[in-house]
Amino acid sequence: MDELNELKKMWDSSFEEQNSGMDQKTLLKIMQSKSSGPVDKLKKSLYLEIGTILLVLPFLVYIMFVLPQSYFVLNTLALIILFVIVLVYYFVNLRKITRLWNQSQQNLRQSLESTLLLLRFFRKTYYYINIALFPLGIYFGYIIGFGLGSGGKKVSSLLFFQTLPLYLNILLYIAIAAAAFGLFLLFLHFYVKKLYDVHIKKLEINYAELTENENAQTT
Repeated sequence: MDELNELKKMWDSSFEEQNSGMDQKTLLKIMQSKSSGPVDKLKKSLYLEIGTILLVLPFLVYIMFVLPQSYFVLNTLALIILFVIVLVYYFVNLRKITRLWNQSQQNLRQSLESTLLLLRFFRKTYYYINIALFPLGIYFGYIIGFGLGSGGKKVSSLLFFQTLPLYLNILLYIAIAAAAFGLFLLFLHFYVKKLYDVHIKKLEINYAELTENENAQTT
């Protein structure tokens, strides 16, 4: 009788282990599917950034021919170099994300963890890159706009409102710059949240759920 009970316990234990293994495989497939969507959307966001820069670069080259003076050429060339550096950075991160996610078939949790670490760092860097580019964009837009509008003349000073005293002109420029920067920050926050934060959050939820399940399996 004791031997029969022992055999029954062994059978039940074997069945539970097999069923647990099946549940784990099913969970991994579900989490793989749930995580692939956000990863694909994040990659599309990077493709959008890359495509935007690739559209801007020919326009900058065109400006160098329209305004061939050394002053404009040097400023435009500096901006082109900066955009190329950013473009390479985006390409490198896109390749890393693709490589890490291709490894998810072997170890989904490890792949999710590595992908999240990369995306968090990229998101933070991307945010500050755009903040740094904002004043450069204003500066470049001002000198190129002035050059195109004046037939290639170099900017010698800021435009002032002749009817206002100097200190009011300065205060007005500060107010305009602060308002423009504030609006830019609001847009950047919305843009980053829409293209990156929402999908990163989904991956974080999936990672937490997967880790919790794996911990439950080991206890």
